[in-house]
Amino acid sequence: MLIWFILPMVTARVINIGNMTGVGLCLWVLVMVVAPVHRAVKRLFCRRKPTRILYRLVNGLVIAFLVYGACCTAAMAATGLTSPAENATAVVLGAQVVGTRPSQILAGRIAAAETYLKENPGAKAVLTGGKGSDEQISEADCMFNELTARGIAADRLFREDRATDTAENFRYSRRIIEKEHLDHSIAVITDGFHQLRAHLIAQKQGFGEQIGSVCAKTRLRYVPTYVVREWLAMPTVLFK
Repeated sequence: MLIWFILPMVTARVINIGNMTGVGLCLWVLVMVVAPVHRAVKRLFCRRKPTRILYRLVNGLVIAFLVYGACCTAAMAATGLTSPAENATAVVLGAQVVGTRPSQILAGRIAAAETYLKENPGAKAVLTGGKGSDEQISEADCMFNELTARGIAADRLFREDRATDTAENFRYSRRIIEKEHLDHSIAVITDGFHQLRAHLIAQKQGFGEQIGSVCAKTRLRYVPTYVVREWLAMPTVLFK
């Protein structure tokens, strides 16, 4: 698992709070299971009462965090299995654009949107994502270009190019859905690790219970990093 968290850093320069936290958790597990190291750490921290209390507190917090993470992961998996209604409006959540081309994460979402729209010929899609300072075009424009090049009719695609986060993705997409009289049942198209948080945000933005999931294929090497990042992001939704 330690290698799995380090791999995106080395191969794709993906460094974020997810894999940094993952590395820390893996090192903690190594300290706990490698007997000589564990004994040395206990001798170091358990000589005096204050450090002994700190040692036990840290261990308790890490174990609690891992239990919380396991519950989050189970909820992510369950949410990803929620099927959308037939011909629901697809809301395709943006991700990084590299120049004018989609990143690997965004490419997966575009492919999932293409499949969904071809399997549901009555469905339309809102492509949501603004233009970052390091991007030459907006995420919405990038998705539009890619999908029309793959044979999806332009009149089925509605671009929302202002959003800078997931909450804005749904807030601005809802305005388009209402303005264009699109189906209020939605199919959220994003990566599986992102579906739980996306669904919760969508509900807060007024989409109610008519929400289904269409999961993009995520490269395996990225999954642990982004899953742990989602663990850390969930409280911002639950307690906001």
